[in-house]
Amino acid sequence: MSQDCSKFKLFSALFFFPFRSFLARLGIRYNLPRITNAYYRRSFDIIPSTQKAVILPHCLIGDKCPAHFSKEDGIICIKCKKCRCGEIRALSEELGWQFYITPSSGFTKRLVKRKKIKAAIGAACDFEIEKGIRSTAVNAQGVTLSRGRVIPQFLLTDRYDCLKNDVDWELLKRMIQKAAAGKS
Repeated sequence: MSQDCSKFKLFSALFFFPFRSFLARLGIRYNLPRITNAYYRRSFDIIPSTQKAVILPHCLIGDKCPAHFSKEDGIICIKCKKCRCGEIRALSEELGWQFYITPSSGFTKRLVKRKKIKAAIGAACDFEIEKGIRSTAVNAQGVTLSRGRVIPQFLLTDRYDCLKNDVDWELLKRMIQKAAAGKS
């Protein structure tokens, strides 16, 4: 029964996400990442580490970032310490996970398919989440991308800004460490 309630809660949250500003004016607020992450946590935990990835948007890299772009892997972080992406890359690699910085949601979808990623922790802004909800099938088994499913865990970036954005880096690290430990 609780799984059904959880499923209802997840799909209600996804359905009403585009109306979040209107709902907030009515005093109705909810945390989409918390609901989504809780719903998919068990499924995420059972995926082997080699099929897990951390996928971050390009808006989180520093403006003086010396990384270069690869058509295959996105933006290749060199751990230069001009932003915190290198720290997350090192943590991901230590755990045997894949790590990517992508320039767009379309690139991310192609990357997931090419790299056979089955579970991913990522960050995105409200705009990208809403765009993804409208263009991608989300069901009880995960996010469906080109005949494959990805089990998501995510957090929101601080704002909708394609340059100089930020995220709660400590929360991101805790999410990765918790997922690596398999704690629900």
